[in-house]
Amino acid sequence: MPDKHVLGRAQAREPVWRRVEPPVRPRRPPELVTVDDAYLTPVATGRLATVHRLNQWFTGAVYDAHDELVPTSQKILGDRRGTRVASDPDRVERRADAQRLRGTWLYGGTWASVFGHFLVETLTTLWPTLREQPAGLVFHSNFGPYTVDDWHRRYVELAGWGGLPIRVVGKQAPMAVDRLVVPGRSVALHAWAHPEARKVWERVARGFRGAGGGSRVYISRSRLNEERRRFGHRRPVRSSSRHDQALDRVFAGHGFDVVHPQELEVDEQLRAVGSASVLAGLCGSGLHQSAFIPPGGRVLELGDGRTGDRRVRMQQAIDAAMDHEACFLGGDTSPDDVDHALAALDL
Repeated sequence: MPDKHVLGRAQAREPVWRRVEPPVRPRRPPELVTVDDAYLTPVATGRLATVHRLNQWFTGAVYDAHDELVPTSQKILGDRRGTRVASDPDRVERRADAQRLRGTWLYGGTWASVFGHFLVETLTTLWPTLREQPAGLVFHSNFGPYTVDDWHRRYVELAGWGGLPIRVVGKQAPMAVDRLVVPGRSVALHAWAHPEARKVWERVARGFRGAGGGSRVYISRSRLNEERRRFGHRRPVRSSSRHDQALDRVFAGHGFDVVHPQELEVDEQLRAVGSASVLAGLCGSGLHQSAFIPPGGRVLELGDGRTGDRRVRMQQAIDAAMDHEACFLGGDTSPDDVDHALAALDL
């Protein structure tokens, strides 16, 4: 059933800001455990013998000196439409080819290479404050191939862990660690974000508050979509060039800075959004940067061809954790109707 607060041509209600609640009531608060002689199993995934949507399994977790599962290390999935389920066994038999990491390392959960998942899964597991600097950071990859790029390293640095080696356990070989500090996940995907996640996001954004960005920011998808059309991106573009450019003009006309984040370095992105009192954009990873606007800010989410009649659940979880107010405009809202909505909203 469509969200009762959606504004679209079929539901022409006056738009209002509303306090955001998480899609699922938060539970399983993250704890911090230390594991001596830890063993990290390789990542694996496969098919389940079922005709239902939940049709894939995955493994990749931390085990203690007795080769018993450390549940704190497991990924938490909260998407009711998801297809995967964690199936790590209670015990494993260690492989002889495990690479040994000496000293004390910090476990960072899932290393997700793509921006949105990196922001909500990877960074938010780096929430602890430790008395001593670890020898490095170690992660499990997110189901498949991964990259460790400069922009990843910059976010890790801003989260307080710069200059440390990063190791990622993929599908091939396991790892063993002399001593591993294992934080529980502060985010359950599409369900909730605990206060520990908020602390990391605020730590990242702290140095960019008041650094010159506008108070109203629109995360544009126009140039990104144009590039995807030009080069035949594997994911279909969910709007037309005319529609994208019209939205840019509408938001600019209401005093929004129109930002194209894919063209900016990490620090430039954070300067652009770090002081925004209102952040707007089409639903998806770009708008997840609301994690970096000040607590209590406002987020205007526009539906698109993928999610036209309801908020993205992960977006809800982020905005609930940050005490944001939000307004959702349905995917059938024309640029003219967006214009009217902006005029009606208290910006």
